[in-house]
This record gives sequence, C-alpha cells and structure tokens, in this order.
Amino acid sequence: MIEYIKNFFRIIWFSLFEVHSLKRGSKKLKKWIKKNKKEQDPNLHPFSKRWKYIYKKIRQFNKRAGIKIKVIGEENIPSGATWVTPNHTSNLDGFYLIHALGSKLELTSVARDGVKKSRLTSGYFLGSDSFYLNRANIRDSFTVLTQTAQYIKKNNRGVIIFPEGTRSLSTDLLDFKCGNFKFPQKYAIPILPVTVLGTLQAKHFFSLKYREVTVVIHKVIKPIQHIKLPTDILCKNIRNIIKDELDKYQKNLSAKELKHFLKLKEKSKKKQYKKNLKLNKEIQKSLEENIEGKDDK
Repeated sequence: MIEYIKNFFRIIWFSLFEVHSLKRGSKKLKKWIKKNKKEQDPNLHPFSKRWKYIYKKIRQFNKRAGIKIKVIGEENIPSGATWVTPNHTSNLDGFYLIHALGSKLELTSVARDGVKKSRLTSGYFLGSDSFYLNRANIRDSFTVLTQTAQYIKKNNRGVIIFPEGTRSLSTDLLDFKCGNFKFPQKYAIPILPVTVLGTLQAKHFFSLKYREVTVVIHKVIKPIQHIKLPTDILCKNIRNIIKDELDKYQKNLSAKELKHFLKLKEKSKKKQYKKNLKLNKEIQKSLEENIEGKDDK
C-alpha cells in the first residue's frame, strides 16, 4: 500500500514537472554549446562538465518515471574508446544505457538526423557531441561513421550505435546493418555488446508500480579478437549474443509475466507495421530530394 501511495505522488510530480525539467536541461546544454562557439573556447563548458550534467539529469528522469535500472556485467565496461552495440526497442533506450554505463564511460551517440528537431532531447544529443545519420544517404553514412570512429578514438569515449538501424517495437531482434562493424575493425576499437530487457513493460509511465529495465553488459570484444574476422561473421556473432539473452529473458518469465509480455508484444507488432510504412515513406522522400538536388546542380 505504501508503494502505491508513493507512486501516486511520483506520477503527479512526473506529470507536472519532470518533462519540463528535461526540456529545461536540453535548453541549458544548447546554451552551453552556443556560448562555447561564440567565445571560441570549448573549455568554457567542457565535455566532462556537460557529461556529468547529462548523466545526473537522465538518472533523475528514470527514477521519477518509475523505472529501476538493473545492471548485469558492470565489470565488463571498458575504459576508453568503445563501440557500444545494443538492441533497440524504445525511444528511452539511450536513457537506460546512459544510466547503466555513464558512471564509468563518457558516451556520445550516432542518431538519425530527425532528433535535431526534438525540443525535449535535442540538447542532450548536442551536449554529448552526437553524430547524425541520414538513413537515405549511404555515402553520407560512411563519412559520419568514419568521423565517429576517429572522434571516440581521439577522445577515449564510447559511442552508442544501434546495429538494427531503427527500433523494433515488438522486441523481436531485427537484422543488423553489418557495415557498421567495419569501422571499429578499421580503427581497432573494442566492441561492447549490450542487451536491454524489459523496455516493453517499462513504457507505462503512469503505473502505480515501479518497472524494472535490465541492462546486460556482455564481455567486450577486443580488437585483437575481431580485426581479422570477416565483418559479416563478426556481425552475426554479436547479433547471436544479444538474441540469446533476449530468448533467455522470455524463457525465464513466469506464466503470468509471459502472458502480459506476449499481449504487449502483439499490440506492438501492429505499431511496428505502421512505423515501417512511415519509415519507408521518409526514406523514399529523402531519396527523391537527394536526386532533385543533384539534378539542380
């Protein structure tokens, strides 16, 4: 009963204040970046300062959203440049990963260019020196991923890049974009597979119960272990590591939990179908714009 009462007041707080707090944080980070550029001095608001602020705000948001983050394999988090490759099922996966990894590893990310328009989170991407991909432009993607690899190598940071390329709303693991793994191979960067579990159940922010998201950090794959591997084999091996963990998670659910999980999964499959249609339209539109731009030249 006490837990329900606490969560009741938590939900009220979250509804009235937390989203605005997240938005204010985004604005603050944008101002810091703008001032750095205006004064031409990156040391005014250095990355370490911005990262501490981002980490604090994300942990605060997760707590007030009623989400407990359970981390398994924290000892596997390396220091220095790291290519972090998790599964992707929720818009909040980045928040869960920052919460789980952020105390030991400063992170940037590779995100779709559409996130620049988000008033809620764009400042967090900007503040963490993120890189942006246009999914319809393969040549541009190659340049962006090259810049990303060079950046994390130089600055000893981790980068979150979702090898599925988009969210799988149903939690079924999508095919990996294997080309992503050519870059850690070329620049001798350790690869860290990560499995995020429980995100489907965690989406209900107004539940009177805390929801648990589990972040499983697998053993790092060192450059000496992957450089000479064919990229498609490396890609398959990493996908199997994550898929095995997802399968194990579902297998270990109780009968009641499994029933609830499958019900949510079925609803999500319908959303996934609509999402795929929308994504295909966006890519087609972007391709047409690229072609028109070339014709104008």
